[in-house]
Amino acid sequence: MIVLEDLTKDFGRKRAVDGLSVAIEAGKVTGFLGPNGAGKTTTMRMLLGLDTPDSGAALINGKPYAALHTPLRTVGAVVDSRIGHPGQRAASHLLGLARSNSIPASRVGTVLEEVGLVEAGHQRIGTFSLGMRQRLGIAGALLGDPQVLIFDEPVNGLDADGVVWIRELMRAKAAAGATVFVSSHLMSEMQSTADHLVVIGRGRLIADDSIDNVIAESALNSITVATPDAALLAEALSWAGCPVTLTDSGTLRVTGASLEDVGGIAHGLGLRINELSLRKASLEQAYAELTSSSLEYVPSENERTAS
Repeated sequence: MIVLEDLTKDFGRKRAVDGLSVAIEAGKVTGFLGPNGAGKTTTMRMLLGLDTPDSGAALINGKPYAALHTPLRTVGAVVDSRIGHPGQRAASHLLGLARSNSIPASRVGTVLEEVGLVEAGHQRIGTFSLGMRQRLGIAGALLGDPQVLIFDEPVNGLDADGVVWIRELMRAKAAAGATVFVSSHLMSEMQSTADHLVVIGRGRLIADDSIDNVIAESALNSITVATPDAALLAEALSWAGCPVTLTDSGTLRVTGASLEDVGGIAHGLGLRINELSLRKASLEQAYAELTSSSLEYVPSENERTAS
């Protein structure tokens, strides 16, 4: 389990992380989201003892990283694609990590197979592509068979098959009881992978909830209703407190209500319904709503038009 307790970090006058408190539970893939500059990488670096908090605590299984006796047996992490020395062979790199953490040498072959690098184990790291280095980093994270995994942009450099592989790996580890904490800018991938979301902006917590609840809270969720009696149904829905608008196509767009609510009101009035459908927001849309006031960089009107 990962626990952040009032975690704060300043870099000069810039507050990167601002009183962040959250618990990352085992048995789930928890996505860690936020705009550029939100403090995600700084938070992960404090978890791994690479940066020192100005106040608060970042704990893994109740201890700061520096207090873990054999860290790789407790937590595996990938926060940088620069893995090992370019002149070192992949298997030798992993063997050094194993020996320094009292991990059996046999684990080297196991993790190389798990990440699909068995035949590349004898190659020098400097010859690896970005995707291969990413796989090697993940192999190092898995070396001690830890119950806590921390990944910063784990799909970076991976091809389509690799993206599917890392998604299935994270979900399998969580299903086996591990704590999986992963940051990514790829909302579609997070929607396919994560069970729970922690969203931050300007170093502060914005959301800590299941992915289903985060999406359900989006104002873009709406119900489309087609009926010959649109005006009558719109009046009834308004009386019931359901925001409703009449679209150019003559259908009703209803927000803040369920299909059952709308269907029940229409049924009570004896109205014929030709269409009753739910338009569900994507994670990308829900995320954009949550973080709209926390952006460090907002493109100009000219840049938005050009894109």
